[in-house]
Amino acid sequence: MNQAGHGQSQITMNTTSLVSRLRRSLGGALLVLAAGSAMAASFEPVQGTHYKLLQPAQPTSVAPGKVEVVEVFWYACGHCYLLEPKLEAWDRKGRPANAQLVRMPATWNNTLKTHARVFYTMELLGKPELNAEIWREINVKRNHLDTPAAIEAFFTSHGVSKADFQKAFSGFAVDSKIMKAEDLNRRYRITGTPTVVVNGKYVTDVGMAGGEAELFQVINALVAKEKPQG
Repeated sequence: MNQAGHGQSQITMNTTSLVSRLRRSLGGALLVLAAGSAMAASFEPVQGTHYKLLQPAQPTSVAPGKVEVVEVFWYACGHCYLLEPKLEAWDRKGRPANAQLVRMPATWNNTLKTHARVFYTMELLGKPELNAEIWREINVKRNHLDTPAAIEAFFTSHGVSKADFQKAFSGFAVDSKIMKAEDLNRRYRITGTPTVVVNGKYVTDVGMAGGEAELFQVINALVAKEKPQG
């Protein structure tokens, strides 16, 4: 897990090694789903080992009847980058029907807040297809997207007008989303990425779960603990 004090070290990860690991990660995504699905029914995660109980529980943002699964991430976190294809695969094929994935950027320092602004600008512009491009831009192409000029150049190179970018990037709507994310980061007590918070109650990560495949097993089991609302 990427800890706050070591966040910047993730940016200097060796690109060749990272790409190689990503290829292995893509190949293992289906195995992760299979392992999680096969064992979720009988697995009972242990509080204090596989997850922490968040007290007090925090409100969720999903519709009644859904169990919120929040991934707190950072675009420049190599561990988040490697987990991303598995998370996408889980969301498409391994997610319980009553679960809903919500992505939330980490915000504990100014670099992370800048990348949070990139994420929410992408959302506001209605360009979800750029998410994968942002991951690659930072982790493979080594363009850190850590200045307004670099971020503007990225978005305009992908078909967004300069005026539309500037309106979204510096606008009230993105400011509000960042403030909300900062508040939730504090409430969730986020100190590293990737971190997963299930239904505002349970906090887990790859280390606590015991591995990437086990993480999805833990998530599915925690989702199963929550009775449908509404």
